[in-house]
Amino acid sequence: MSTSAEESRIANRYGRGTRRRPGVLVIGMVVALVAIVGWFGWALWAALHPEVSSGLEKWEAVSENEVEVTFVVRLHDKDAKPVCSVEAEDDQEEKVGHLEFTAGEGRQTITIPTERRALRVEWGDCTVE
Repeated sequence: MSTSAEESRIANRYGRGTRRRPGVLVIGMVVALVAIVGWFGWALWAALHPEVSSGLEKWEAVSENEVEVTFVVRLHDKDAKPVCSVEAEDDQEEKVGHLEFTAGEGRQTITIPTERRALRVEWGDCTVE
């Protein structure tokens, strides 16, 4: 029996699976890589272009039951209605006052009512729903 006839007989008996081309695997890997890079690029762009950014400028305990807070809000989407939050804490870092409010753009000052004298203020940032 010749070698090719024997190879043919063995292939018919045991079957010879179709070989996958390496191109299919490479294309799959390229598609996955493009998807990952695209998602990362979108996430980076979204993080660098928020609808609103804000920051605490200063605060002052004006009495035993009030803290005056000055902050700045920058709206990158003029139609955004940001909700900001701020907390006042005592020397034991217990919350003595909390306020959530809708803010406009620019420098603003608000007064937070407190249960007792505040020695620290935590700016919670502004978010857009």
